[in-house]
Amino acid sequence: MIDMIQARLAALPAGRAPKYRALRDVIVGTISSGDCKPGARLPTEAELAKMLPLSLGTIQKAYGELVKTGLVERARGRGTFVAPLTRQMADPWHCRFLSPDGAILPVFPRLIGHAPASADPRWPVLFGADAKVVRIDRRLSINREFDVVSRFFAPGRLARALLRLPRDQIETANFKLVLLRELGVPIVRIMQTIATADARAWRGLGLRTRPHLVLEATAYAADGGVAYFQEIYIPPTRRRLLFDSDLKY
Repeated sequence: MIDMIQARLAALPAGRAPKYRALRDVIVGTISSGDCKPGARLPTEAELAKMLPLSLGTIQKAYGELVKTGLVERARGRGTFVAPLTRQMADPWHCRFLSPDGAILPVFPRLIGHAPASADPRWPVLFGADAKVVRIDRRLSINREFDVVSRFFAPGRLARALLRLPRDQIETANFKLVLLRELGVPIVRIMQTIATADARAWRGLGLRTRPHLVLEATAYAADGGVAYFQEIYIPPTRRRLLFDSDLKY
C-alpha cells in the first residue's frame, strides 16, 4: 500500500500544492481505481511519515479530509480503513468549485428523480442505435451558496445498477465508483466541454436563477465505449470551477 502511494505521489507534476491535498487525491485515486478495496486498512499516519517526504501534520490533515468525505473511517485502537461503498462520498469530479484558498467546496446533493430519456440525436452516437437511455436528475448545493442541476444519462443496464441503491445512497453516490465496484466498469477518460446554457432549457430545472453555463461530460470506459453522459447547469457565480484531465490523480 505504501509503495503504491509513493509511486502515485512521485508521478504528480512538480510543485503541486498544497501537499495534504496531493496526498488526499492520491489515496482517493487508489480507492476509486479499485487498488484499495472497501475494508482495507490504510497505513498509519506515523508509518507514512517515515516513508514519505511529508510532515506528520500534512499526513494527518490529508487523513482528516478523507474521513470528512466518508471515504475512510477510523476505528479506535484498530486503525483507519476504506469505508464501505454505502458510506463513501468521494470528491465530485465535475462540480469542484474552489474557495479563495483553493480548497474544494463541499457539495450537498439531493435526488430529484429519474425517467427514460427523451429522444435525442446524441444518444445513438454516444450509446448505440438500440440503447434505451435513462436520465437521473440531482440538485447539488455548492457549499449552501448556490445550486447546480446535474442530468446524468446512461444506458439502461448501467443506470439500473445505480437505481438499485437506496434513495439516500443515490443522492450521495459517486457514480463513477459505483460503476466500477458494481459492474466492473472503470472510467478511464472523461471529456468535458462548457458552453452558454440554452435560454429555453432552464425553466424545467427548478433553479431559482437562470443557469449561465452548461458543463457537458462524456465518460469513456476501458473498451472505448461511452459509459455515461452528464449535463450540469451552473448559475452565475464568482466561484472558480476546477478542471483536471488526470483521472488517476
